[in-house]
Amino acid sequence: MKKVLFLIPAFLLAFQISKAQTEKGSQTLGVNLIFNTQKSSNVSVDPSTGASSSSKTKYNSFGIGPNYSYFIADKLDIGANLSYDRSSNDNGELSSPSTQHQHDYGGQIFIRKYVMYGDKFGLRAGPYLGYSRYNVKYTYDYPGATVNSNSSKTDSYNAGINLGLVYYPTKKIGVSATLANIYYAHSKSDDGAQNHGSTDSFSGSFISNGLGLSLFYVFGAK
Repeated sequence: MKKVLFLIPAFLLAFQISKAQTEKGSQTLGVNLIFNTQKSSNVSVDPSTGASSSSKTKYNSFGIGPNYSYFIADKLDIGANLSYDRSSNDNGELSSPSTQHQHDYGGQIFIRKYVMYGDKFGLRAGPYLGYSRYNVKYTYDYPGATVNSNSSKTDSYNAGINLGLVYYPTKKIGVSATLANIYYAHSKSDDGAQNHGSTDSFSGSFISNGLGLSLFYVFGAK
C-alpha cells in the first residue's frame, strides 16, 4: 500500500512534466541539423569495343538552421525555421572528372499535432509550406572541356506533411528526428544561356539516408 501511495505522486509529476512541455503557451527554440555522406565505385564495359572505365563518386552534405514554435493549444504548435545546406559531389571518372558544389537557403512555416506516450516519448505530424534557393557550381577538370565551370540557380516552392519522433530527456530539453516526409514542389531553374525551365515533383521518404535531427529548448511553460 505504501508503494502505491508513493507511485501516485510520482506518476502525477511525470504527467505534469509532459503536459507542461506541450501545453498551451509553451515555446521552443532550437537548431536543426542534417548530415549525409555517400561513396560509390563503379566499373563499366563497352560491349562494342570491350573497353572498360572506372569511376568513384563521393557525396557529402551538411545543413544547419534555427527553429521556433509556439503552442497555440495543448499538443498543437505553430512555428517557422530557416536552413542553410552545403553539399559537394566529386565524380572521379578518369575520362571526365568533375566537381559539383551546392549552397541551399530556405525557410518553412508549419503546424504540428503531438501524440505523447508517457512523459518522454511522442510523435508529431503536420503540414508545412516552404521556399528554397539552390545555387550550384560545376567544375570540369578534364582536358578538352569546352568550359571550365558553369553555375545555375533554382527557386523551389514546396508543401508537404512531415512525421517526426520527439524525445524529452529533461523538462527543458527536447530532441526530434524526422521519420517520414511527403511533399510537392514546384521549381524554376536558370542556367544562364545554357538552360532554363520548371519542374513539378511529388515525392515521399521514410527514414531516408540523411540523418536529420533537431535539438530545442522548452520555455514559457508553467
